[in-house]
Amino acid sequence: MGATDDAIREELIGAVLGELSLLRRDVQQLSQLLEASGKRFRDDGELTLLRFTARYEQFLRDFSETTVDVLAKATSFDEARDQLLGEISLRHYDEANGRSRELLRDVLREGQRRAGGIGRTELAVWSVCTAIGAALLSGAIAALHLFGT
Repeated sequence: MGATDDAIREELIGAVLGELSLLRRDVQQLSQLLEASGKRFRDDGELTLLRFTARYEQFLRDFSETTVDVLAKATSFDEARDQLLGEISLRHYDEANGRSRELLRDVLREGQRRAGGIGRTELAVWSVCTAIGAALLSGAIAALHLFGT
C-alpha cells in the first residue's frame, strides 16, 4: 500500500504543481493586461488633456476675435452718434438762425411802418445781435447734447 500512496501523493503533487503553473500563467497574463490598461488609461488621459487644451485655446481665439468685433462696432457706433449729434446741432442752428432772421424781418417791417425807414447803424446792430443770439443758442444746444449724453 505504500507504493500506491506514494503514487497518489505524487499524482496529487503533480496536479497541484500543474494548477500552480496554470495559475502563474494566468497571473502573468492578468498583470500584462493591467499594465496595458494602465498605459492606455494614461495615454487616453493625456489625449483628453491635449483636446481640452486645444479647445480652450480655440475658445480664447474666438473670444478675442469677438471682443475685437464688438469694440470695432462700438467705435463705429460712437462715430455715428457724434455725426448724428452734429447734424442735430446744425439743424437747431439753422432753425434758430431762420427764426432770428424772421424776427429781424418783422422788426424791420414794423420799423419801416413806424419811421418810414431804418438806419444802417440800427440794421447793423440788429444783425450782430441776431448772429450772436443764434451762435449762443446753437452753442447751448450743442453743449446740452455733448454733456447731456
